[in-house]
Amino acid sequence: TIETERLDWFNGGSTRIPKNAIFSIKDIRSGKVFSAKRWSGYNHLDAEPLNAKQTAIFKEAVGEWSWSRRPILVKYNGHVYAASMNSMPHADDTIPGNDYEGHFCIHFYNSKTHDTNRVDSEHQNAVETAMRYSW
Repeated sequence: TIETERLDWFNGGSTRIPKNAIFSIKDIRSGKVFSAKRWSGYNHLDAEPLNAKQTAIFKEAVGEWSWSRRPILVKYNGHVYAASMNSMPHADDTIPGNDYEGHFCIHFYNSKTHDTNRVDSEHQNAVETAMRYSW
C-alpha cells in the first residue's frame, strides 16, 4: 500500500502532475481504475480518459456523466493523492477517438473552480473522504 497524500494545489501541487502526464484514477465508490491524461488546468487539473477502453471503464464507475463530486485517488509517479472529480464531459476535447467529448475536472486540496475562482466545498469534502482510503 502507498500512503495517500494531501496535495496542496497552490503550494507546489499543480506541478506534481505535469501537462501531458498519464496517470491512474481509482474511483472510491466503485473501486474501478482507469487511465487519464492531463491536458491543462490552472485552478485545478483538466483531464481526459486516455482512450475509448478507459472511457468505458470510467462510465462503468460513475454510471451517468454528472457534475456531482466523487472522491478518487490519483496515482502518479509512485505517489497516491486524495482528489475529487466530476465526470461531465465539457469544453475542450484533445484526444480524438476516446469516446469522450471534452474533458473532466480533478480537484485537489485547496484547488478552485474555473467559473467562480473559489475553493469548492463539495470537491473539498470529497478530497477529505478520499484521504481515508488507500490504493
